[in-house]
Amino acid sequence: MKTIDRYVLTKTLGPLFACIAIALIAMLLERMLRLLDFMLDKGGPFYLVLKMLANLIPHYLGLAIPAAFFVGMLLAVMRLSGDSELDAIHAMGVGLRRLLLPLVGLAVVLLIATAIVIGILQPYTRYAYRALVYTATHTVWNSALERGTFFTGLGNITIIVDDIADGGRKLKGIFLHRIEDDGTTTTTSAEEGQLFRSKNKAFSLDLSLINGSSIQCNSKGEHCMVLTFGKSDVPLDMADGPVSRITPRGEVVKELTLPELWQLRHDPPTGLTRAMIAAELNSRLVRIVSLLFLPLLAVPLGIVSRRARRSVGVVVGLVLLILFHNVLRFGESMVETGALPPIIGLWLPGAIFAGIGAWAFHMTSKRPGYNPVSATLDRASDLVDAVRRRFGRGGQPA
Repeated sequence: MKTIDRYVLTKTLGPLFACIAIALIAMLLERMLRLLDFMLDKGGPFYLVLKMLANLIPHYLGLAIPAAFFVGMLLAVMRLSGDSELDAIHAMGVGLRRLLLPLVGLAVVLLIATAIVIGILQPYTRYAYRALVYTATHTVWNSALERGTFFTGLGNITIIVDDIADGGRKLKGIFLHRIEDDGTTTTTSAEEGQLFRSKNKAFSLDLSLINGSSIQCNSKGEHCMVLTFGKSDVPLDMADGPVSRITPRGEVVKELTLPELWQLRHDPPTGLTRAMIAAELNSRLVRIVSLLFLPLLAVPLGIVSRRARRSVGVVVGLVLLILFHNVLRFGESMVETGALPPIIGLWLPGAIFAGIGAWAFHMTSKRPGYNPVSATLDRASDLVDAVRRRFGRGGQPA
């Protein structure tokens, strides 16, 4: 690798990693506040919030990489141009096409990373996140438990209590009825009890009963045994109840990996259609391939014009990225409903985006110092001046 390549990559990688870190922290903090509110309402543990956030990292990383890469290249080119380093590089006989090589190489590396994140990691972590949300919703039961009402959301246990205190963690007047798999029944009553999160199992509770008695009978009800106790712990393993009924991965199209989408494109599973598979497959491929064309657009926008502010290129570039993202989302929805084929709904916007980048880079490489944004703004200003001269101040021809 030549010195110029290392220098350009050094200028790019710093803002790239900084933007990825800032974007991830901002998006994760925003989601953490929502998850904390959700868990406080449900009474769930904090470590469950951390597990949810960990499963959201690939999702946000897939959004952050293209934007951070684009901003990193923009800032790198702006520094080279604004500090007149780009002029010195041109004086050495090195053109923009040569400067593009390290950026394209970095784009290939990020393309592979994005393909792994979007194509493989996101489907698995999306399913894991959905499973955690389902688990939190169905294992945190204190909001559903009511005084004097039978509660059956604990698998093979039915419970009724006379009073609830301390956010559902202290119970009084407890009645429990458990039916085992072999038909054995256990009926327990206690004056009071305390709920604790189990240390051995992630999604279980331990109910510590105080001053009670229990009656255990066999499946036929012929032999029963009565016990009294001062303290007894009853595990409430809710992972054996409703949590086990979560749908398997793959019933939602976004939970399928790229290889799975390719294999199922002609024979979709129950609940999915060919159009849904085609929309998801082509949408991911377009987003991955579009990384290769970001340098073509970032370099021209990063050329600093003496008459324009540096921030103009960043704003215009981000607007184009957001517009491209929303157009792809709209095209994906149209392909999913069968209104458009993937080549029109998804690949055509990608080709237009690539064409804009290729045109801008061609114009800039042919005319050193040319900035398409500044040129467009200059033409718009000239047009406004011409209209003013033509019609004058009062709206009548001069």
